[in-house]
Amino acid sequence: MLRNITLSILKREPMSGIELMEEIEEYTDWRPSPGSIYPLLSSFEKRGLIKPIESDDPSLKRYALTQSGITALEEHRKLEPHIRSRFYSIQKIRWILFEGMDEGLFESQSRLLKTIEKINPLLKSSPEASSNVQKLLQEVTEKVEEIHRQLVKLE
Repeated sequence: MLRNITLSILKREPMSGIELMEEIEEYTDWRPSPGSIYPLLSSFEKRGLIKPIESDDPSLKRYALTQSGITALEEHRKLEPHIRSRFYSIQKIRWILFEGMDEGLFESQSRLLKTIEKINPLLKSSPEASSNVQKLLQEVTEKVEEIHRQLVKLE
């Protein structure tokens, strides 16, 4: 996943190794080590997926995605249905097997997440709809948090 996260970030904007580590940490709550990111960048550069670019700060070597890098990223995106299926399976194992969640509750949660995944591309073109969905999700979250507070009081 580190390869694909790195390529996805570099598609948005050129970055240095340290900037990539910070950005990845922001998304994942995990910070790759220099021993992970720099060999990866070197490998990408050798394969022609990225190239160094001029930087305002000469102490930072920034990289940009090449057309080959964009193609590699698009190829990986074809694996998305498989990754999504694996993610769903891992979530089910975690919630039902390890956490003991009721299967009906798990299915409701999964259905909501799948629906958000489906609507997300459409929301990008409609700020109003995006705002409405965000508001609705916030309301549901607040109601579930209230149920949580009530259950904690009962203990």
